[in-house]
Amino acid sequence: MQQIIIETTSSAISSIISACSVLLALIYAIYLHSDNILIVSQCICIFMGISQQVIQGTICVISHDSLQHVVEEMLNCVKEAQQYEKEIYCKLVAKCSIFFGSSMICIYLTSTVFSVGPAFMSTSFPCDAEYPFRVNDTPVHVIIYVQQSIVCYQCAAHLCLSMFGALLLWFTAARFECLAIEMKQITNTSMLIVCIKKQLYLRRYAEEVVNIFRFIVFYAIGVSTFGLTLCGIILIMDTPLIVKMQFVIVSFTVLVEVYIYAWPVDYLKDMSIHVSRSIYDTVWYKQTLEMQKDLLNVLVCQKPITLSIRCIIPELSLRYYCSVRQLIIEISIGRNCSNTKIALFYVFYLLYTKYQGSKLRY
Repeated sequence: MQQIIIETTSSAISSIISACSVLLALIYAIYLHSDNILIVSQCICIFMGISQQVIQGTICVISHDSLQHVVEEMLNCVKEAQQYEKEIYCKLVAKCSIFFGSSMICIYLTSTVFSVGPAFMSTSFPCDAEYPFRVNDTPVHVIIYVQQSIVCYQCAAHLCLSMFGALLLWFTAARFECLAIEMKQITNTSMLIVCIKKQLYLRRYAEEVVNIFRFIVFYAIGVSTFGLTLCGIILIMDTPLIVKMQFVIVSFTVLVEVYIYAWPVDYLKDMSIHVSRSIYDTVWYKQTLEMQKDLLNVLVCQKPITLSIRCIIPELSLRYYCSVRQLIIEISIGRNCSNTKIALFYVFYLLYTKYQGSKLRY
């Protein structure tokens, strides 16, 4: 086990170093082409995507022990699950499997489009990076091309990390759903105490899962918002069709990534409340007065498990996701702007109004 941990950590560190080398080349390209907004937009968009790989890799290395704990807990629960619990797990797997499989295909398709892009464009490499040395020599050109292609697929793999986070969130929500069924069968105070202890333990587990992925989700949302803004700018401008196709696929990919997190988080919120409300489905009116008071106290304590970041993201949910999607539609409407500076002002004005609206709503 210790050997596996060392190998995993070494692999993560090597991928981070490889990604950082491409990031430095992109910064150099932005410096050289600061007067070309198309190249700068492309470089910044790619920079944000690769930086997400670095941030996620770093967070996963730091949170390795916590991740190991929640995964082991999940495996133990699945092994010891009763029949009705297995049915709930299978129901959620059937609900998400097609979407997650399709999302993985789309994510790797995006990386493939960027990797083979130079074959159909005038660019030499998948990324518009610049290097302070000659890259025309065949060995150097091949090495850089292969390295950038590998980084593209590493970025795809890190995007698929969102599905791993979603898996843990779905599993946590399923455990709340199983506990709700157990709550409905309460007939005495002893059974109530056992269920409350399970609920408190499960809430701590859910909070641990949320805390692990909180800043990964935050950075993913930031990258998605910034990337979609740049994609909207590129669609507004007079750019080659292949470039527009690349960034349309990028827009779709980052929207899918946000949805992958928003869907299970929204479901987890509902299930964490449903556990307490399921008490009402018991035969409470036939219980003693003291038992009814205990059940009432359980109904009062209905604080949901949510993924939020104070002063930044009030609450990640499907409503939040829909507000981001509506923003993209409004940005696409703004492509009628003939002047690039006017278009930029319009895009950032929309971002500001959406942020203010979300603060007022929550």
